[in-house]
Amino acid sequence: MKTGMLCLLIAVLCLVSLSYVGQTQALEEFIHVDIEPYSNTKLVGHQWWTLDAGDNTYSLLPIGEIGEFEGPDKKVKFKIIDGGIVLFGTNATRWPKAVNDIIVGGTAKAIYFFHATGWEANGVTSYKFVMNYRGGISEELEMISGFNSDDWCHEENPLPDENSVWGWKAKEKPACNHAGLITTKWVNPHPNTEIATIDAISLETGAVPIITAITLGEASL
Repeated sequence: MKTGMLCLLIAVLCLVSLSYVGQTQALEEFIHVDIEPYSNTKLVGHQWWTLDAGDNTYSLLPIGEIGEFEGPDKKVKFKIIDGGIVLFGTNATRWPKAVNDIIVGGTAKAIYFFHATGWEANGVTSYKFVMNYRGGISEELEMISGFNSDDWCHEENPLPDENSVWGWKAKEKPACNHAGLITTKWVNPHPNTEIATIDAISLETGAVPIITAITLGEASL
C-alpha cells in the first residue's frame, strides 16, 4: 500500500515537472503583433506622411517579409508590411490622434517598437504607447524626440536612451535621400500578466509618428 502511494506521488510530481518545463519552453523569442488591420498608410509608391503618389526611402524595407534589424540588446525580428500606423502631428493633420485597441492577447517580457517621426519636437514627448492589461491596469511608454525617438531623416543622430537604437538605415531614395527607423525596447513590469491591447496616442506636437512594426520579446500567446 505504501509502495503504491509512493509511486502515485512520484507520478504526480513528474507530471507537475513536465508541465512546468512545457510552460517554460512555450515562450517564443519573438512574436509579431499584427498591425495590418490598423495600418493607415503605404510605404511603396506613396509618401507615407501624405499618401500622395511618389516614392520614399521606406519602400526599400523588406516588404512582406520578416526582417532582422538592430536592437538595443540583440537583433530583433519585425514583420514588415506595406504600411504602418501614422498619428496626428501639426505638420500633417490628416492623421488620427490615436489608434486604440491594437490586439496583443499575450504575455511578454519586453515589447519592441519599430518607429520614427516625420519632423520632430526636440526634447518633448510627442507620442506614447499605452499597454492595457487583462484585469484593467495599464502602463505607458513616452516617446521623446531626440531621446528615444527622432525625425526619420536624422538617422545619423545618436539616441541617448539605452533602450533605443537606429535599427535600420538606407540612403538610396527620397525623401531626404536617406532615412531610418528606430528600434525601442520596453521592458514589461508585469511579464506574467496578459497584455490585451496597445494604444498609440499622439500628443499633438509638430512630430508626425509612424509605427511600422511591433514585436513581443520572450512571449507567449
